[in-house]
Formats: sequence, structure tokens, C-alpha cells
Amino acid sequence: MRRGVRMRNAVDRFIDGIERTAAIFLAAVTVLVFLSIALRALFTYAIPDWYDLSRLMLGVMIFWGIAGASYHNRHIKVDILWEWAGPRARRWIDIAASLILLAFLLVFSWMLVEKVRSGYLSGESTFDLRMVIWPFHFVAALGIFSATALMVVRIVRLLRGMDDTEAMPSYE
Repeated sequence: MRRGVRMRNAVDRFIDGIERTAAIFLAAVTVLVFLSIALRALFTYAIPDWYDLSRLMLGVMIFWGIAGASYHNRHIKVDILWEWAGPRARRWIDIAASLILLAFLLVFSWMLVEKVRSGYLSGESTFDLRMVIWPFHFVAALGIFSATALMVVRIVRLLRGMDDTEAMPSYE
């Protein structure tokens, strides 16, 4: 039993890290856009590549946010059938939906590997600072890989009858 508690805590710490990563990138995008607008309005100075950097960081934030939203089952969904179903049927609906999402995340992960590889090989970079952009794609891909891993954890927990994501604190 002690090992199960330790494993759960390790997974929960991993989930917390994913959510913190998304929050850090959201804060970075917000600061970058605010500074860019303030500097442009007050000093007629533009931060080089601010738009490209904010766009790339926003992509990273969204992909890492997908991981947290998918695990906590807080994404957009239609629950008409689920609301009418009993507890056992709800569990099987959740398992089926999670398996479908896992299939899409696996394909998404595979496509992102290809995107990172092609970006690395092409040397694509930003206009002003000539920063290569494949590291941003790589960090974004890590978010989707994390989402995929978390869906496996969620499915295992659902199969064991341990759907503790509903008991987690709400962000609403």
C-alpha cells in the first residue's frame, strides 16, 4: 500500500509540474506582449521577434495545457448520455472516451516528432534574431507527450476504479 501512495504522489507531482509549466509560459507570453506594447507606445521601440516568440510560447503553453486539461477531464465535452447513465456506465463511457483521446494523442505525438525533426533539419529560424525555432517545437511536443502519458495513467486509474480526478480541486 505504501508503494501505491508513493506512486500516486509521484504522478501527482508530475501533473503539478505540467500545470506549472503551462502557467510559466502563459506568464511569459503575457509579460512579453505587455512589454512589447508598452515599449512601442512609450518609446517607439519594438522588441525584436516579439511576435514570433509570443506565438511560439503560446503554442508551448497550449500544448502543455492540453496535458492538464485532458488528465483532469476538464476539456470541452458533451455529457448528455453520460448524465443519464448510471455510475458503472459512466465509468465505461469515461474509459471509452479516454481511449479515443489516447489514440488521437498518439497520432499527434507521432506527427510532432516529424515536425521537430523537419524543423531541426531545415534550420528554420525567426526573422530578426535568427533564433532556430525547433527547440520551441520540441518543448511543445513534450507537452503532448506528457498528455499522452497522463492519458495512460488516467485509463489505468479508471480501469482500477480509481477516478480521483473528480476529487481534485477545481480551478473554476
